[in-house]
Amino acid sequence: MSALFDLPPLRSAAILIVVTGFLAACSFGGGPTPTPEPITLRYVTFAGLDAAEQTLIERFRAANPHVSFAIEQYNRAPEEYLTTSPAPDLMLITPGHFLDNAMASGTLTDLTDLWTGADAGQTVNPALQTLSERGGRQYYLPTGYNWNGVYYNKQIFEQFGLQPPRTWDEFLQLSETLWLNGVTPFAISGNDPFMGLLWFDYLNLRLNGPAFHEQFLAGDVSVDDPRIRLAFELWASLVEKGYFLPTSSTMGIDDALAMAAPTAGAPQAAMVLSGPAFQGSLSPRQRSALDFFAFPILDFAQPPAEVVMAIGYMVPTQAPHRDTALAFVELLASSEGRALLETDVTASGLYAPMSGSPDDASLPPNVRQGIELVQRAEQVSAPYFMRVAPTKWPALFTLQRHILTEPGSGRDFDLDSVIAALR
Repeated sequence: MSALFDLPPLRSAAILIVVTGFLAACSFGGGPTPTPEPITLRYVTFAGLDAAEQTLIERFRAANPHVSFAIEQYNRAPEEYLTTSPAPDLMLITPGHFLDNAMASGTLTDLTDLWTGADAGQTVNPALQTLSERGGRQYYLPTGYNWNGVYYNKQIFEQFGLQPPRTWDEFLQLSETLWLNGVTPFAISGNDPFMGLLWFDYLNLRLNGPAFHEQFLAGDVSVDDPRIRLAFELWASLVEKGYFLPTSSTMGIDDALAMAAPTAGAPQAAMVLSGPAFQGSLSPRQRSALDFFAFPILDFAQPPAEVVMAIGYMVPTQAPHRDTALAFVELLASSEGRALLETDVTASGLYAPMSGSPDDASLPPNVRQGIELVQRAEQVSAPYFMRVAPTKWPALFTLQRHILTEPGSGRDFDLDSVIAALR
């Protein structure tokens, strides 16, 4: 099984799906209503989504009793499902390499009419729409997204009289203050490059700007470009200063968050770069110990940009029951579906509805804060790790391990050789 489907973010993806109902079609004429032929929708999804999806399926089947579902969990790359006959009827996906390839290959149903008919384009942040758009057309229906920020332990900041920084200089000063007082500034999921590499995403965005970052993600800028090297060197300099926990390279995201918000005892680190979806493993008390701020500004000339992880539905063009699959996802783009999504968000507080507003008082404060963060962005992108082919993942894992273990350790840190593996 591909390593993708064992990653914590995909186990946490259940928080991004909302349940809803679907109205049955009316029958016209005086004769008896014919019984529709039975249909079985083949639905490929991620592990951990059973509860939310089961409720959605039950609602849909109440109005469409002739429809049943055969639910499968991913056990190979999405491309293989799209190119193997018969194709699934419905698939859950997150933007990145897989979705990019699927949109480019013509194997996905064009959902533009669905977006237009439901006025989704009028309510979804324009920056977020780009995640599912090619050539002005939409091929994927996002239902929610996860922002990212520097989550910090509020008690530690209060103890040392610290305020969330806005600039890189303030960020460094804050980190040095913590370090001098015996508190390690950062935990990081070094054993999980999906989240750990957010440090590269944000350093490249803040140093070189979102246009350059997108060119790099698209493969139009070489990894040997000195501007890319500068982002990695800046990350390594923080490790060399001792600002990351010595055990960083062995931690997953759950471990890193627990370092900043432990179940008992003193925090081992003050901050962790992460998104709220990954806090599902934390208790309410642990979550309440954390707040977040935007990754600091390095160059005020660069426009604001953020990294988000969205999730939603796609329907293969070769789906055997494509019309029924489209009916299943259609209501999620409607005003009723969006309202139900916001209701679900209010209960979880772990993600943002795709059309949510920071002015919506019914949403939890942290969700409104996350929505505002993303709405300020002129550009959003999927995480670097998700934009590259899986064949590059081992090299990215190796790069991250070298950055987190070698600078400041007395061992040689050869960034050139590590970067060369990414070519």
